[in-house]
Amino acid sequence: MYYPVPGHQYMHVLVPRDRPSARPQNRAEPTATVSPLVRGALDAAFGARDAASLKSKLYALGVRNHVNARRRSQAVRGPVRIVTCHAREGGELFGTVDVGGRRFGYVARINNARLVSFKVL
Repeated sequence: MYYPVPGHQYMHVLVPRDRPSARPQNRAEPTATVSPLVRGALDAAFGARDAASLKSKLYALGVRNHVNARRRSQAVRGPVRIVTCHAREGGELFGTVDVGGRRFGYVARINNARLVSFKVL
C-alpha cells in the first residue's frame, strides 16, 4: 500500500497478509520430561527438597557440593517448574527452569544411571 508521508509524496509499505502461522500462538503450559535424578537435584538446589536426600549411590560428590553451595548462596526458593529440557549424546541434559518468577539454566550429565555433573547457571 502507499501512504502519504510528510516530506515525501508517498511511501510504499508492505503489510503482511493475515495467515495463520504454522506454530500455535496460544500454547498451553509447556511440559518437559526430565530425568528423575535431575529433577531431584533441581528440587534440592532450590529448597523444595532436603539436600540430604541426594544419596551418594546416585549423585556424585560434586553434584551434592554444588547443590549445597547453591542453597547457601541464593535466596530464591520455591517450587521448580521445568520450562525446557534438551538432551545430547553422552547423557548430557540442559534446559531452563522457572522458580519464583525467575528463570535459571541448568546443565547435567548422567553416566551409568548416576548423576555425575550438575550445575545451575
